[in-house]
Amino acid sequence: MEILTTNPEVTSGPDPMLSRRHLNITHLVVPQGSEIKRHRSLMTVTVVAIKGEIEFHTDDDVTVLTPGKAVVMAPGEFHWLLAPNDNGEVIVVHGVLAE
Repeated sequence: MEILTTNPEVTSGPDPMLSRRHLNITHLVVPQGSEIKRHRSLMTVTVVAIKGEIEFHTDDDVTVLTPGKAVVMAPGEFHWLLAPNDNGEVIVVHGVLAE
């Protein structure tokens, strides 16, 4: 077992928590008014809101993430994030799922 902890000194951008060949876990801080540009991953992506409010965009939809709400995306799906109203924080898990 590994215990992962976010770095409280990170106030903007990524805070890498775990990096393995088929699994990456990142604490991502998005300051109010900031955007994480449109991108995609070759792995399955799970984004869990832990603080504030984040607009999670795909080419087809917008979901407002608040603490306790999560999205799971298939590999290759384009997405981007905005923090329109306050600072937002999410945990992002990129992984290759077992079949």
